[in-house]
Amino acid sequence: MKQNPSQGTVTYRRSAGSDAEAVYAVVLSSVSRLCPEPYSQEVVRTWMGGRIAEDYREDCRDGLLWLAERSGKVMGFSHGEPGEVKRLFVSSDAVGLGVGKVLMEKALADAQGDNTQTVVIDATLNAASFYEKWGFRRTGSGVFPGREGLPPIEIVTMKRFAP
Repeated sequence: MKQNPSQGTVTYRRSAGSDAEAVYAVVLSSVSRLCPEPYSQEVVRTWMGGRIAEDYREDCRDGLLWLAERSGKVMGFSHGEPGEVKRLFVSSDAVGLGVGKVLMEKALADAQGDNTQTVVIDATLNAASFYEKWGFRRTGSGVFPGREGLPPIEIVTMKRFAP
């Protein structure tokens, strides 16, 4: 895990309503810098079409997201609920610091919190190999819903069975 001590320690906490803008900024950073492979520039350019920070406010306010922070800056977040890892995003400048690993541990703990044996995730093509390292297996494919009139974002449906 690369961590420069002069930049501060990464801490983890639950979200609050005031975090919606920071969460949105992480998604923008992640999509614009980490998704160009294997997605086309047209898909990346329109990925956030119609999305705003307010879209994340309710989940943030309800404390559903785990945030990774360093020196007061949100570097990534995850969201797990029984049976599903809903989201995991890491800003491009936090890749390789171990942030995704810890956020995945937290999302899985939430996803398996009620003794759920199977956890699913709809993964972007660029993230599927990350989830495979966590024991997820590809079970299908599809596209993200709600993008009428925009280029489709292809996804992989994945499942992980508890040991």
